[in-house]
Amino acid sequence: MRGLSSILGPRTLALALAMTPCAAMAAEPMCISKAEATSLIAYSLPQAINGTAKRCAPSLLADAFLRTKGPGLAARYAAQKDRYWPKAKPALLKALNTQGGGGSANMMTGLPDDTLRQMADVFVEGFVSQRIAPKSCKQLDLAIDLLSPLPPENTAGLIALSMDVAGSADPKLGKVTLCKD
Repeated sequence: MRGLSSILGPRTLALALAMTPCAAMAAEPMCISKAEATSLIAYSLPQAINGTAKRCAPSLLADAFLRTKGPGLAARYAAQKDRYWPKAKPALLKALNTQGGGGSANMMTGLPDDTLRQMADVFVEGFVSQRIAPKSCKQLDLAIDLLSPLPPENTAGLIALSMDVAGSADPKLGKVTLCKD
């Protein structure tokens, strides 16, 4: 049986990592549970989609999914963000805790949830828009189109599964790993 990375392709896995804000924040390898990863990804999906759409707009045709239906998908996913935040927040703080001996996480823990959420949202959208290579935009557009019928928890679950499978094959997959069960 072929590995998930050969089925989905490296660009889809790159999208999965881009949709995981912890990958950029962790200075040392750390693990989060599959449930935490799924919640953090589900919470971050609207900003990841918006960041991808912004980065890729100049590279895509006018009728591309991200240009025509991306905003609607991001809005549909954003409508459910509140339910993911309670589990996404600890994963975010855990990732921040890997930097500088916990100072970032301690500072962030004291912030009101609305402020922390706004900071996370801005970070994810900016991070994604900076990390995407324009040459991968057509493939990302197709991947997001294919995933679009799924509810956010299924899309996030598939991305977490991709991380798990890819992480088993290549332990150097970013700075975030999924904790072994």
